[in-house]
Amino acid sequence: MDLTTRVIEGSGLSIPIFDGAYNNGKGRYLSEPEIIKNSLLEQMFKPEELQSLLLVKIDHRNPDADYLRERGFADSIQRRLAFSSGNSYYFADDDLRKKLRRLFATEPDAACRYGSLLVSNCYRRSDTLENLRVKIVDFNDPEYARYKTGDCHGKISPQLARHLGGEQNCPFQFRFAWRRQWAEGSEENCSPASFLSKRTLLPDVQLTDADGYDVIMDRSSIKGIKKARLDELIPCGDYEFPQAAMGNRGNARATSYDNSWQFIALHSCVRTLF
Repeated sequence: MDLTTRVIEGSGLSIPIFDGAYNNGKGRYLSEPEIIKNSLLEQMFKPEELQSLLLVKIDHRNPDADYLRERGFADSIQRRLAFSSGNSYYFADDDLRKKLRRLFATEPDAACRYGSLLVSNCYRRSDTLENLRVKIVDFNDPEYARYKTGDCHGKISPQLARHLGGEQNCPFQFRFAWRRQWAEGSEENCSPASFLSKRTLLPDVQLTDADGYDVIMDRSSIKGIKKARLDELIPCGDYEFPQAAMGNRGNARATSYDNSWQFIALHSCVRTLF
């Protein structure tokens, strides 16, 4: 049986699926693969590096950890749990698993909490970017107040935003990945740790292009690195990433909302209390 994950041109990743809960845990292979488009995972690795990836499903109504232990499959490849996204569990051979786990080097359990960042569909666009100039700041430090970042919020060059499917003066949800292996002799201006980041970016030409930055990233958006070690592994400052994966999951949209009379009444009560 062919259990090879493939990169399909124009369609994304095609990942085989194993239903681990079927027939009292004996399992079965599904005929249709999982298709994931515009993901960081596709941008971060070469197709041959992803071949062992396998999606395992279990009954989330009655979860059994035994279904997630290391096991062999029909192709005789031993795989272990590498990361999860909701009720989807992604297994890989030791080589790929180690590469993925480097993204969560200081916080291994984050592979379950933030593994979804690897397979999020960046609906607008994802891409591998070269020579990315990034300013990393901390919104809690008054020294960086001029950059107008906030909790998991940063700024982006309007030109780069357009490249990723962004719109003028419109924030968007982003996904970002840096692998230490991409440094290739440029260690001096690169982060000494691999990491993932997420949340929102707003195009701002004055805070980015004017100072020579593509992205101004607040450290609060970095996931998988213990906060206590951020100063050591990803200090605030200027970075030049020779390569990075980045995606736009969706542009902000204005929506209307009709308040119920109960909400209005409660709001009035709260105002009287304060």
